[in-house]
Amino acid sequence: MKRYGNLWPQIVSWENLLLAARKAQRGKRDRGYVHRFNFNIERELHRLAGELNDGSYRPGEFRTHWISRPKPRMISAAPYRDRVVHHALMNVLEPILDRHFHPGSYACRKGKGTHAAADRLQVLMRRNSHFLQCDIRKFFPSIDHEILKSRYRRLIKDKKVLSLMDLIVDSSNEQERISEWFPGDKLFTPLERKRGLPIGNLTSQWFSNWMLDGLDHHVTSQMQIGSYLRYCDDFIVLDNDRQRLEAALHDIKLFLESFRLKLHENKLHIRPVSHGAGFVGYRIWPFHRTVRKQNVKIFRRRVAHMKECYASGAMGQKEVKQRLMSWMAHARQASSEKLIRRLSRDWVFSRGTKPSVNRVVRGGSWNNNPGNCRTANRNRNTPENRNNNNGFRVVMHFQAPSWRLARNRRVYGLCERGMKVLVSFLCRSPCGCGQIYAECADGAGSRPGERPIRIVKSCRRKMEKGAILW
Repeated sequence: MKRYGNLWPQIVSWENLLLAARKAQRGKRDRGYVHRFNFNIERELHRLAGELNDGSYRPGEFRTHWISRPKPRMISAAPYRDRVVHHALMNVLEPILDRHFHPGSYACRKGKGTHAAADRLQVLMRRNSHFLQCDIRKFFPSIDHEILKSRYRRLIKDKKVLSLMDLIVDSSNEQERISEWFPGDKLFTPLERKRGLPIGNLTSQWFSNWMLDGLDHHVTSQMQIGSYLRYCDDFIVLDNDRQRLEAALHDIKLFLESFRLKLHENKLHIRPVSHGAGFVGYRIWPFHRTVRKQNVKIFRRRVAHMKECYASGAMGQKEVKQRLMSWMAHARQASSEKLIRRLSRDWVFSRGTKPSVNRVVRGGSWNNNPGNCRTANRNRNTPENRNNNNGFRVVMHFQAPSWRLARNRRVYGLCERGMKVLVSFLCRSPCGCGQIYAECADGAGSRPGERPIRIVKSCRRKMEKGAILW
């Protein structure tokens, strides 16, 4: 393998440092630390270049916070001047690393990404009958520093560049503690070896990708399995022979042990391609794919949060539109037009008002009078009986356009359980006339009281936006 040298002058050049500062501020120009750095950007970059040249540069302290979705992770944010150094380093190393990456690696590369990985997986699924899906357990906290340094020393020979890369790796903050023993380890070996890269650093993404490049070439070259692709620590191997995939799984486990890594046993699957694979945010089959249900739930929570921010003035119309369009662009890469139409019905944003929600009233009935609801009267669901599962749900605050109110055809026939589902409520909207009709919870779900009611017919005049149903 060719080794690259004489890279240091390119890293500390004025043009490269200025480009790194521009890249580091993308999406963060309104932050205070960016303003302070850019106010004296020439002096800051000259001082940074001087520290890098004389070897006095030292990374700062990380800011950390934990996220709980989709699983608990510690996210680390380096100081802004350190991010400038990371970009300056990767501006030079990125073309070199990308040139040696395996074609089946799709993370952090131009022209690749999640959508390209999903397209490629569908092509491979049409050629093979089975797939093996694997995920490395606690990948970023498990990366061994000594093994990583030996990996990039096979490609880089510039001593100053290697010294800077070692400094970035050694300055990683303490990650989640993981005690894993491998063949040849002593009792305290897992505690003696330094491990873990901070999730959030630009360099961590590229170093981790290079760490697993050897696995990519091992599967395709040594094991002679060409149908392979990987996105970060999640990879899929496809073949027409299930027994060959089982043998490949054993070989992959042995190879990862040399990197002191282990597979997640609960995420190992050998299945027919007709069952579909959950990969890069989609559920993928050979000829179609859908957005994962978990991603839809997360997006619904984000929309609810955006409604609150927009109502309080913390978020503007432009930002809301950008976020919605971004998710729609991701969803439209799958068969999701009906999903987008269904979700977009809740995209009603208004200033100065609390976002509309479906409030659940269990037990009792509308106005605490069982006579107003035949279902509650039939089940003897009086206001005193508040733990009755046969209760129903009432929409307390409604903010949907009036043209949506009369689009439920099930009301005029039989519901899923074969019962009439019409329940009437008086209209307390400003028009003060007529009645509105709602679907009772008994006919809306598989069990009584499981789903909220839906307004199915408006009063004689159009119901005004934000009308209250008492």
